[in-house]
Amino acid sequence: MFFKKFVGLSLLALASVGALAGCNEAPMSEEEIGQNVDALCSNGDGVNSAMAALAVSAAKELGRWNPTVDFAPGTAAPWYTTLTATGKARCADGKCWNTQAILDLQKAPVGKIKFGSIVLNSNNLVSTLTSKWNEQKNCELRGGTGDTNCTAEAHKLVYKSAAPGACDTVFTFDATNTSGGALVNPNQLKNKLIFVGGTSNPYLAFSSTGTTVSIDPTLGLNETSTTTTGGCTALCTKISSVSVAGQCCSCNGVNNTFVKSSYSSVTYTCGA
Repeated sequence: MFFKKFVGLSLLALASVGALAGCNEAPMSEEEIGQNVDALCSNGDGVNSAMAALAVSAAKELGRWNPTVDFAPGTAAPWYTTLTATGKARCADGKCWNTQAILDLQKAPVGKIKFGSIVLNSNNLVSTLTSKWNEQKNCELRGGTGDTNCTAEAHKLVYKSAAPGACDTVFTFDATNTSGGALVNPNQLKNKLIFVGGTSNPYLAFSSTGTTVSIDPTLGLNETSTTTTGGCTALCTKISSVSVAGQCCSCNGVNNTFVKSSYSSVTYTCGA
């Protein structure tokens, strides 16, 4: 089960990491818990959390996870993964602004985008999105049923809430069939997340109840998520539909102001 593989990160939060030590062993120290969280939330080049944010924005704006229909890999250099016309048509603005902004991270200059102390490798994001989309497509072509395949019910997702999570911020969505009724097996929606890393991406931290699904991406890439330090927004990178240029920000403890990026009209970095 996907839930067990990720040790229930999105629902159990930080304190539950202590359970990794085993019921009959001494409680883990704060340092040991921190080390386990670091291992479980591996995000060395920023790609994991960026892809998890893509899953959240697709759920919020497109209302579903149907990656081989709503997204397409690049067919020529620079090989950017894009939204399809079908995908864009599902968004209220016809553009899917937040989803597009996350896809635009593929265009960011290498070393420019930071998620806290992590520096996004945009080249790796391009190649990983391409390879994972193809993996998703190939899995779906195999057909079959069950947790090891890529079947999932036709569904719709509606944003429910955001809360602190084990890796970052847990976004929860009501999940129903297309008529608004209960899904037979909501856990199988995880089969549509191979394109954003699947079981190899700890920032997905997918979990499901009978009526909801949850994802745990990085702070700042989905507009609902924000935090502050004093009077400054504590983010190195922020995606926002409203301009935050010139507003105070704090990146890794250093205060600066947000500057609009050169490649996206809705993406801002803390300092030039």
